[in-house]
Amino acid sequence: MNKLIQYLFLGFIPLYPVWAMIVYSITKRNINIFTFIIFIPVISYYIFTQKIKIPKYLIFFILFTVYHFCSLIINHLIPFNMNFVYFIISDTNLLACMIFLIIENTQFDDAFILKMNRLVFIIVIISLIVSIIQIKFPYFLISPEITNSISNLTYIEQGRNFSIFSWVSLNSLGISFPILISILLGTFSINKKTSSVAIISGLIVSFLSRARYVMISSIIVLSQLFFNLKIELKKKVYTLLIFTTSIMILIWLAKIYDVNIQQIIDTRVLEKNTGMASAKVRITSFEVFKIIFPEHPWLGVGPETRADVIQLMRGVAPVIHVGYLSYLYFYGFFGASLLFISFFYLLKNAWFVGKKHLFWGSFYGLVTLLAANFTLVYFNMSEMGIILALIYLKHFNELSASKLLEEKLDQHSQLLQ
Repeated sequence: MNKLIQYLFLGFIPLYPVWAMIVYSITKRNINIFTFIIFIPVISYYIFTQKIKIPKYLIFFILFTVYHFCSLIINHLIPFNMNFVYFIISDTNLLACMIFLIIENTQFDDAFILKMNRLVFIIVIISLIVSIIQIKFPYFLISPEITNSISNLTYIEQGRNFSIFSWVSLNSLGISFPILISILLGTFSINKKTSSVAIISGLIVSFLSRARYVMISSIIVLSQLFFNLKIELKKKVYTLLIFTTSIMILIWLAKIYDVNIQQIIDTRVLEKNTGMASAKVRITSFEVFKIIFPEHPWLGVGPETRADVIQLMRGVAPVIHVGYLSYLYFYGFFGASLLFISFFYLLKNAWFVGKKHLFWGSFYGLVTLLAANFTLVYFNMSEMGIILALIYLKHFNELSASKLLEEKLDQHSQLLQ
């Protein structure tokens, strides 16, 4: 059964955007519900056949998810016109809980990780190719959920490229793609060919997204090549050469497709001629938070931005546009703390794996999620990138446990001699 579950993860998670496109094309629905249905038999099998292991980060995340549903019910935020079962199984927190439980109770061997490495590499290459095509043909492989929505269509008009990730969500590129790059760099930091492709893909795809948080996330994951003391100086110099090559390729592509790089830098990165609109959104978010948070500081108001708060935002954004502040407003100190403590244990685990096994892919990948939520509100833990980061953590934790067991057995045998 363990092998079957491994194949399920291999065939489904790294190719998630492709499956999302197929599911939406057939059913006109988001892939989350389809994913939930697929993994229900697996979690049922584990619950009824073996003792479930739940690490600390997952305990707190489950508690947060329970609190999330309680908050929805108490604050009457479940839509009256929606089927209750459909509402429950479409919840991303519940989906993440189920998948994390499966991951933590599945063994991922070396052969599995090698296959996963190849699939992650393939999806990164596909992402790069599609992003380049979308320079000339912006509607190429774009989800109808964007093209059929006037509000979402503005993103295309701004020249933003979503690569293949628009079929999952508008933020999936910015959350999952940097983690894919981080995993490749963490796994292949010594392999020049693979790391070169990862660096080039990360820089080009993130720049073509025209989203600052995606660019910043890519810089964060690429920084592991410089902060990793185990990587020799000559390899760091080689990495700088790849950076330079990536920029030259980007300039070359811009000339071919008549893309004004300076304009992108001025408008999207430096916010020239925009009156610092993005910065003002965050400042307004802090100001509004200081006003409304003291009203319900401990338990929050539920995961929905009230009309009076939208008014206070003066039309600059439909939510408090800083993830941490928004979640404190939604869930209060108590509820938000459950999620933040979960992140603490998750990062602690990823740091331990990095120090012990020199695999920093999951750590830097997860840091990008936390960094992104200073500029947006998106703590969707069911994103494919986060799932992959946890799969790799589970694999390396198993290696640590196996090594520890071997050391204890050796010590025991020596005592008997």
